[in-house]
Amino acid sequence: MNFDANGIWSQFLLRKRDFICLILAFPSVYALEHMLKISPADHVFSNSLFSLLAFVGIFFLLRKAWGCMNRRLAWFSGLLGGFFSACMVSGSQLLVFGSTRLSSPSTWLRIGAGIPLFMALVALLLNALPQVNRIAGILPLEQAVARKITPKKAFFLCWGLIFLAWLPGLIATYPGVYGYDCVFQISGYLSGEINLSHPFLHTCLLSFCVVTLGNLLGSAEAGLLVYSLFQMLCLSASFALVCSEMVRRKLSVLLSVVFLGLFMFLPTHAIFSFTATKDVIYTAFFIFLSVFLLRLANQPELLRSSWFCILFLLFSLLGMLFRKQGVAAFLFGVLFGLFFLRKYRKRLFILSLVCLLLFGVISGPIAKLCGGVEANGVSELMSVPCVQLSRVRLYCSEELTEEECALIDAYVPEWQTYSFNAGISDLMKRSFNSSRFQENPWEFFRLYVKVGLKCPLTYWDAFCRLNIGYWYPDMNYPDPAAYHPYWEYTNTKPVEGMDWVLIQRKTPEGLQWLADFYSKLTYENFYQKIPVVSMLFSSGAVIWSLLLYVAWGIYIRKYRLLLPAMPALGLLLLLLFGPVVIYRYIYPLVALLPLLIATAVTELPEPERN
Repeated sequence: MNFDANGIWSQFLLRKRDFICLILAFPSVYALEHMLKISPADHVFSNSLFSLLAFVGIFFLLRKAWGCMNRRLAWFSGLLGGFFSACMVSGSQLLVFGSTRLSSPSTWLRIGAGIPLFMALVALLLNALPQVNRIAGILPLEQAVARKITPKKAFFLCWGLIFLAWLPGLIATYPGVYGYDCVFQISGYLSGEINLSHPFLHTCLLSFCVVTLGNLLGSAEAGLLVYSLFQMLCLSASFALVCSEMVRRKLSVLLSVVFLGLFMFLPTHAIFSFTATKDVIYTAFFIFLSVFLLRLANQPELLRSSWFCILFLLFSLLGMLFRKQGVAAFLFGVLFGLFFLRKYRKRLFILSLVCLLLFGVISGPIAKLCGGVEANGVSELMSVPCVQLSRVRLYCSEELTEEECALIDAYVPEWQTYSFNAGISDLMKRSFNSSRFQENPWEFFRLYVKVGLKCPLTYWDAFCRLNIGYWYPDMNYPDPAAYHPYWEYTNTKPVEGMDWVLIQRKTPEGLQWLADFYSKLTYENFYQKIPVVSMLFSSGAVIWSLLLYVAWGIYIRKYRLLLPAMPALGLLLLLLFGPVVIYRYIYPLVALLPLLIATAVTELPEPERN
């Protein structure tokens, strides 16, 4: 009788693995119920056959992840899995109970119980990324298409296809979506006092098209049509550049066609292409900047090319001029580049400095000489403090002194509106007493700190409720605590006493069905009824994907490939402190995601090391 010690030891390890996975699957199922937007008291999931199915599925998921795990992967997947679990539990409790309940031990128990599930998902995803492009490249025509379609040909072909795919939407929405910001921007242009809270260059471009060209062409509608066509050309060109980069990186034909199809037919891309808002044109320049940064990550010597430097300077400058938050995005990308592109640090620094100086001159002295008027910058920065103080005043006033209550009343007179506007700060922010703050800012800072020390969890809950859509992928829209739609489709309507330039929509009878589809998609958000597809419209899912890309770059030790994601991280940090979660704010990151995915699946990792 032979004694196979190695075989016995292997069987023992396999049984040990299976036993541990079996044990970890149970708390993961328990955590799932507390990640759903339902009250656990209803036992909808725990007392259901689906909990058993989930248990079996999670067991095999954990078992599969165990087989590819190494020490480095365990660290990254554990950290990111913990963050994802915390987001899901906190988001669910915030919606169901009105609080994240971080002071409760049961909350931390649920977060910990969910870590194995998300850890396994992250580990499997990071491990599988290098194989995705190889598996997708199975089409018989793969090599033939790859030889015939050069990056340059791909750019012009995709540019034309994307633009043509959006044209029916523009015709159905003729002459475009005329949003609420437009009327204020054009009113300032006509009065000669342009509010610089909106990008000066965008206000001039939009107003020139609607007013000046509109007068020449016979109507404001004709002028807006010119603007819509120009914006569509810009956005479709940026998407075509992404498609060109996919060809350059040898992404499989199948995946390339999928991404091209999303650019062409995902309804939000079409709607935004003719929505007159600064965020859309900024998105186009943001994509150009990100592509240039990706090329620098692979070919730093491009900084020796005069043409590359001119284009990099031009599109970076235009991005900042069309959205002020673009400055932070640009700085994040440049600072990261200065650290990792050390050989060309001086060139990049000079180029960036010139770009920032030009931005300062154009958006400052030149804008003011052309009628630009500085807005109240203080109230614009008070979105988070206003909702935090309002929540404390509304729910925790018994913990405050009479003097503190009086000061909150003085600084945020509309704090009562928080009870039905927890997801948007506009009413509270607009009422902020800027004049008192400017007279004695230290009084406000002392109040803010003292109240925060007394009620830190209330501050945290207010902050989380304001930006929940950015980190909780399961957020439903419309948000019942914010009157603003997730994105717009209807044009601004007349308001008594307001002398606005208004736009009349003229939809051809044959395309009324398409206009109705866009309207229902926008205001009924029916896509949320479709599993999996609904995540294509989720801001939280976009942010999670961005974080996964960053984790992937660090995990495979190719830190330069983080360069194209740095502007997105800079923009995200600003969005977290913004007044509301709406889709146009996150749209630059939505548009960037295909480029990041294509980069991840076409890049070979370094040899695995523990």
